[in-house]
Amino acid sequence: MELNKLIREILRKYSAYEPVEKPGDDGWVRLNSNENPFPPLQEILIDIKNAVDENIRLYPDPTSFELRKEILNVLLRDKDTLTNRNSVFIGNGSDEILDVIFKVFIDPGDEVVIFYPSYGLYKVLSTLYNAKINEIQLNDDFSLPESAYLAKGKLMIINSPNDPNGKSFGNATLLKLCGSFPGIVVVDEAYADFSNQTCLPLLKKVKNLIVYRSFSKSFSLASLRMGFALADSEIIKEMNRVKLPYNTNYIGQVAALSCIRHNKRIIEQNKKILEERKRLTEELNKYNGVSVLPSDANFIFIKFEDKSKTLKFVWDLKEMKILTRHFSKPRLYNYIRVTIGTEEDNNKFLSIFKTIANKYL
Repeated sequence: MELNKLIREILRKYSAYEPVEKPGDDGWVRLNSNENPFPPLQEILIDIKNAVDENIRLYPDPTSFELRKEILNVLLRDKDTLTNRNSVFIGNGSDEILDVIFKVFIDPGDEVVIFYPSYGLYKVLSTLYNAKINEIQLNDDFSLPESAYLAKGKLMIINSPNDPNGKSFGNATLLKLCGSFPGIVVVDEAYADFSNQTCLPLLKKVKNLIVYRSFSKSFSLASLRMGFALADSEIIKEMNRVKLPYNTNYIGQVAALSCIRHNKRIIEQNKKILEERKRLTEELNKYNGVSVLPSDANFIFIKFEDKSKTLKFVWDLKEMKILTRHFSKPRLYNYIRVTIGTEEDNNKFLSIFKTIANKYL
């Protein structure tokens, strides 16, 4: 058997998305994967443990009815957005939601508009579904170029706040995109809970918009893979037609419902992340040759004026068991992305950064 002749032709040149490095032993400060530094609240953990009972022998609710109801009635009650439960889709993390969107809309050869730099999975899925990719370069300050408003295609995918630089695109910008683009505009708001901006209200103004969010970042449920999307009910209907029958598990649904019930306390806890983001930004901006870009996310993007020093910091930090994220890609070589950790982790990072800076800056 020659496997290479049997697999899909597109896979012969396909490069899969590569998750971040996750060493297994203790002692590492992991500031490379944008995970929440705080565990779920004890009340949420108790709800999860209590859910591990005889019900796990049963299939979960394939419609996630209670979760969809609580997302609208509680979690998004103050967001001035859609209120119809049929406008909510529940997915196995935001990555599955994006995959389902591709299943609904993309035939081989259809055009997908993505932006660079941004989350790498958009390009990976576009390749996997054999789409024609129109990759538009963001401006040097990571804002949208005017050419974005002239783009055509089936899907346009935009990350707000954008990974890796962390800045949101304003609602005026996103609304203009929805008005100019003939297809579906997909806005990934995985980090929006760390921002004071959201485009959820735009869903009441336009029909060609899908907004999706995650329970992984602000709610500390990354391992349970829960996410949700809002869009016109006709779009959600098509997404439900193509998803796998039981795409989210019972424990994940229980955990997400518990997060919503304790949402106010989680918001208060996450304010520490915002405070630490501000503190790290101010401390790092004191160094000559280093600047931190404005961020609306749970990470910061550090720019080194002398790009030859960037990897020196990355590797010296790693030698001291601190992981950060470096992108060996065009226009990103002289940046390091750093997840906001606990105060203790951030203090360790700042202390070691200072030691390294004394060598190189």
